[in-house]
Amino acid sequence: MKLHGTIFVLITLIFTIAMATTLNVHVCTWNVGGTTPYHDDVTPLLGLEMDADIIAIGFEELKDPADWADEVDRILSKHSYYRVKVTTMTLMQQCVYAKKIHLPFLSHVESEYTKTGFAGAYGNKGGTSVRFRLYDKTVALVNSHLAAHMENVRQRDEEYWNIMSEQTFDDPLTEHLYQHDYLIWSGDLNYRIDYYNDEVRDSIENGKYLSLLSYDQLKNEQQSGHAFIGFHEADITFPPTYKFDPETDIYDTSEKNRTPAWCDRVLWRIRAEREEIVKALNWGGIDSSSSSSTSSSDVETDTTDVDVSEDPDDVDGCVSSKSSRRKRKRRQHNKDDMSRDSMLEAMRKRTAVMMKKTAVYASSTGNALTRLAVGNSPIKIHKTDVADPERFKDLLDTIERQKVEEVKHRFEMEVRPLRYKYYPEFQQSDHKPVSLLLEVSFGVMLHPHVTFTYQRYTWKRGQALPLTLKHGNGTIASTWDWIALVEKDWTDPNKDYLKYGYVEGNKQRVIFKPDDHPGIPVSLQAVYYSSRMWSWSAVTDIQCTV
Repeated sequence: MKLHGTIFVLITLIFTIAMATTLNVHVCTWNVGGTTPYHDDVTPLLGLEMDADIIAIGFEELKDPADWADEVDRILSKHSYYRVKVTTMTLMQQCVYAKKIHLPFLSHVESEYTKTGFAGAYGNKGGTSVRFRLYDKTVALVNSHLAAHMENVRQRDEEYWNIMSEQTFDDPLTEHLYQHDYLIWSGDLNYRIDYYNDEVRDSIENGKYLSLLSYDQLKNEQQSGHAFIGFHEADITFPPTYKFDPETDIYDTSEKNRTPAWCDRVLWRIRAEREEIVKALNWGGIDSSSSSSTSSSDVETDTTDVDVSEDPDDVDGCVSSKSSRRKRKRRQHNKDDMSRDSMLEAMRKRTAVMMKKTAVYASSTGNALTRLAVGNSPIKIHKTDVADPERFKDLLDTIERQKVEEVKHRFEMEVRPLRYKYYPEFQQSDHKPVSLLLEVSFGVMLHPHVTFTYQRYTWKRGQALPLTLKHGNGTIASTWDWIALVEKDWTDPNKDYLKYGYVEGNKQRVIFKPDDHPGIPVSLQAVYYSSRMWSWSAVTDIQCTV
């Protein structure tokens, strides 16, 4: 029986591995500075040479958003991609495309935007997003343009929080951005290099620009826990992407003489990793497997007036309400007002509570052993560590770094950066485009939610064409569903359709009339839109004959 159980487990594991796959996700951001898409060929920005499965390109400071989306449509129509969603807010745009082979497994497409310009009244700054389900994961792609100027770091942070907290979705699996399995955030984030302009330019000229990363505001805000908590960024190996004299590779020589900066960035966040890190830093509850023979009563703690509660969204770097943002600000304000002695006293109380909470016990000999979440090696903690808050803080920092690194190591292969680059050949704007190619893990679904009854239809001139659907997983067609007839190089049936018809809900079909036949031999496709799945959900080939 034990052998049979082992074989079953092995077979299940092999089957699970076989059903896992990785997809390439290419994300690009470009502040185009009010220029048109006809100045330079934007094809290099789309990652076609890397055979990306998902392509997302975000634009900022657009003059005519429709021109840019149409140009991307035109290019990708030749490479078997379709438009998942394009969302536009005033001067910025997020365009998302997928290979047509993924269409049956991509659903629940939604978009949102948040205005942050002029106190939220105007969309010159803010963020646009597109989210969807793909195979067994949920994905959100955000493009944002945050507040400008060196001194506006806090405003950029607050705009990040506004976008993260205010965008909500109808999918019950992911009401908020931070609840998505994968959250990829790109844009002109406008964080600057907080250092002397001349020194920055000299470092760039001498090829030593990577030394400037220690002055990068975004990285410093992340490390301080002020914004983009839990986000990863690939190693930056290119010079600052802002600000250039248009039509040149020369950094700003205007009267403003802006300091060069890495304003244009792409970052990503893995929900499961963040949840595991939060659990690790929370230290769990009482560890029943602890080798200590003492009990929690061995540690006398005074927790009076100590607020040990944490906002889970704060801990996770995702504030979901204005009240929690106010709470975060209030805690920071109180912390700033505390004297060093009072901070040490508060820390002493908090660490004592943490010890009790996590079953870190002190014995009469002054030592205690506990098994932590990292590895199986017990950590020894002395009573003197608790008596000296500075020493105990150093110990906690060391343990927590171990915990975080352990979690990060487990998720290294979940999302893997393959290429992070900028495009110096694009000179029409004062920004250079930046792109990131990610290898992302998904679990493959064996059966799509809905298919056409046949993979291929023949439609003879003078005859009607009945197209029927087969639904699975409990889904059914709605009278709001429709089928579009399109040419093979379509990207968006909403605008590319030749003919369309609404589904007869009870019969799961659309019948095209003989007069709908194009009258010539031609290859077409039929694409089905499901209002219940909020997406294009099935495609089939149609060979028209005479």
